[in-house]
Amino acid sequence: MKTRILVSLIAGFLCWNASAQTADDWVSRGRSYLAARDITDANASFAKALALNPNHENANALYAVTRLLVLPSQPAGSNFLTRIGFPIAGRNIYAWSSTLPKDTNGLWLAPNGVNANEFTAQLRTNVLPAVSGAIDNLAAITDTNFIISLTSSETATAGVTVDYGDLKLIQAGLYASEYFIYALNAQNLDAQLTAIRALYTNGALSVGQVLSDYPQLFTFATTNDLQAASVAFINAVNCYMTASKFIRARPPSEVRLFNYDEAMAKSEAGFRLTLQDLKNSLEFEPQFLALDPDLMVDMTAQFSGDTSWRNLLPKFDSNAIELGSLPDETFGGVIYGLTREDVESHLSERFVMLPVGYAPLLSTDGTVLAFATLRGHYYALEASTNLVDWQVVTNFTAASAVTALTDSQANIFRTRFYRLREVLPIVSNLKKTVNGYFGPISTNFMIGQEFTLPLDGGHYVLNKVTLRLNPVNGDGNISVSIWSVGSDNNPSSQIAFVASQVISSQGNQDFIPSTSIMLSAGVSYYVVATPMTLADSGLVSWAWTGSTSWDGNGVLGGFADTQPGHWENFPISGGPQLISVEATHVFP
Repeated sequence: MKTRILVSLIAGFLCWNASAQTADDWVSRGRSYLAARDITDANASFAKALALNPNHENANALYAVTRLLVLPSQPAGSNFLTRIGFPIAGRNIYAWSSTLPKDTNGLWLAPNGVNANEFTAQLRTNVLPAVSGAIDNLAAITDTNFIISLTSSETATAGVTVDYGDLKLIQAGLYASEYFIYALNAQNLDAQLTAIRALYTNGALSVGQVLSDYPQLFTFATTNDLQAASVAFINAVNCYMTASKFIRARPPSEVRLFNYDEAMAKSEAGFRLTLQDLKNSLEFEPQFLALDPDLMVDMTAQFSGDTSWRNLLPKFDSNAIELGSLPDETFGGVIYGLTREDVESHLSERFVMLPVGYAPLLSTDGTVLAFATLRGHYYALEASTNLVDWQVVTNFTAASAVTALTDSQANIFRTRFYRLREVLPIVSNLKKTVNGYFGPISTNFMIGQEFTLPLDGGHYVLNKVTLRLNPVNGDGNISVSIWSVGSDNNPSSQIAFVASQVISSQGNQDFIPSTSIMLSAGVSYYVVATPMTLADSGLVSWAWTGSTSWDGNGVLGGFADTQPGHWENFPISGGPQLISVEATHVFP
């Protein structure tokens, strides 16, 4: 009997002791778990603290963050990661090593049976509730004097002090995530990943092919979330404004999670002005942009459900866009003041823009041809009588969105076909600062510069290679050729001779091929400079630059030389050669 009484007393004491845990105790315990990198128990502890005191600010702040960090380990998140191919081993947010399987070329494999719309479903069903919950947690923190210091053990990186402004900026980001998820969920993303991967494997993957295979892609799947997306956008802007004002008002000596950069003051102020204009267009009426009064925005059109993303897409031919095919330069009524030429010029920075011909007109002077073109872009008009053999009629730089040309020789041919092709700067860094001259180029010191053509359908015809050269030891005849790239990333073998010429003065030197040189899209090559004869060896050097940036749609790679007696390559960070490669894109 006494034993039973003693056991009951002990049990009662333990129950009383557990219930005596305060919210502060649970927060302290959760932070200990954080320091031990136990995110699951940390999250559970903060939840218990909020169960005791829903207004506990530290608990709300820490629970908001950890409820997002535990998503990969919770059943819904874990199962989805498994479904798309992430191995279970290595799923540790502190040291994530789980990666998607790849093929022998290092490219990710598409998971069997997975549809792209499963990603939006995962975001909408499982991620969004956690994001919205975290927003509610941060909204519960109203004290502008709030501050919490986290140790390096708790953050697993560096110690940091977080204040009210930091939390409002995080909250703004979470509202922006809400907006993104709602907007994305409205779109039809019904596409099998294995089918898209098969297009890549067969060399047929392109924007145009995907849009053709999936005619419903990017049409509306639902419009039910658009109003919620509008509200989330407004909330994101409001929170950002509050955060920005708070952070900008901090004393310069205070270092927090997010800090104000004076060097970015002008751009950040412009960003705020634009956000305010976009928000006002939702809440009041269309707004002229403060930073560009020629443009007017109306964000209500984005959430009306009248225009899907698909309705806004221009016509694609493979990965190129046909000029003049943009359906609506107002993007469904969101922005007014842009011309089609404005939009197409901007798109040309990311896409190949195909000139489109109009019906020719016959005149006494010849055949009058008109093409949709891009102002300032360089084109080659070619003609053929059999669609096999082509010759250049003229080259020109377009001065307007429509270019008219007259072929005065057309009347001497019974039949003549025409095509207009843009001559593209694949890569060019000739405007960069010369840091020195490499060489001199000799039979024992050949120099190569790597470049990669854009990954588009079809192939490219080489028009011109330009090198910045200097006859440091006298006039010399330099030969330029195109080489393949070997498995060791060095020049492997010559595949085409471009041209040669005597270099008698310092500057840019053009090498123009006399015969057609076809290069494959998406493939890397070397431009190699060598002396034409033994007498030309050791006379001319090739300029290099410390800049690793370039113009053009291709990729500038590293460089190589044969100074050690064999080809040896170096990364672009070592200082690439000054070069320009121009080529015309030819579609299949």
